[in-house]
Amino acid sequence: MNNYKFIKQKAFEKMDKFEKRVNESTTQGWRINGFSSDHGSITVLLERER
Repeated sequence: MNNYKFIKQKAFEKMDKFEKRVNESTTQGWRINGFSSDHGSITVLLERER
């Protein structure tokens, strides 16, 4: 069974800071399953084994 979570870029958050948050999650065992962009805001879907 897998766990899933979304990370969404906050309003006025710079891309470097958002990338750092995503990379911190990947070091905790999460992997990127998908992503979407909507009007300048990015949402990343992460998954990890339980």
